[in-house]
Amino acid sequence: MNRLARVALFSAASILSNVPALAADLPARAPVAPVAYVPAFSWTGFYLGGALGWIETSPEYTTGAVVLGTPFIVSSASNRNGLSYGILSGYNYQMGQVVLGVEGDFTGWTVGKIRYTSITGDFLTAHSKWGGSIRGRFGYAADRALFYLTGGAAFVSNETSIPTTGISIGGDGVRWGWTVGGGIDYAFTNNWFTGIEYRYSQYETRNFVYPIPILNLGVVGFKQELSTNQVTARIGYKF
Repeated sequence: MNRLARVALFSAASILSNVPALAADLPARAPVAPVAYVPAFSWTGFYLGGALGWIETSPEYTTGAVVLGTPFIVSSASNRNGLSYGILSGYNYQMGQVVLGVEGDFTGWTVGKIRYTSITGDFLTAHSKWGGSIRGRFGYAADRALFYLTGGAAFVSNETSIPTTGISIGGDGVRWGWTVGGGIDYAFTNNWFTGIEYRYSQYETRNFVYPIPILNLGVVGFKQELSTNQVTARIGYKF
């Protein structure tokens, strides 16, 4: 081996032997800070809130048989709009983007009295003062927005009377029925949410017997049906 080759070989060996020492002299790499995991918003949990909205009551009357007299004339229907206000409470459970829940509400109504004129010249009044419901909910969560359908049992307090004659026809009490609708809730913080909901409700039919003493016309039977349309703004706190 000539001298030039021996010098090159010796130089290469020296460099290789010093690589560990040179690596040790390099500055240490700064540790990478872990990225904090931020979980997606979840609708799971109990909630409590209030509601304010518009309600339309739609009672309809159908006359029946008349004993010892002539037919009883009643206007078929008369819708009345008013204000609804109340409280709501429920529980949601989220699985992926599907949200299942149950909700109950109790609301007061200011729809006033609805009047019907008969051939006797007196009035038949129907007055709904409050109502509520117990419902299931099925929803789709798009992060903080929740689109849902709802349905279940509904109840209403309805009074029916004839104040001019002072006759009681047994029209007071609570009626049960069903309700169905849908809406959207939006969580503007991790705990507070707001939304809007529409529901249609149909209540059980009642049959009444009405004596007419003024003209001595006999006894009238009629059927009363009641339904409501309701649009409600909601706000609630999720625990």
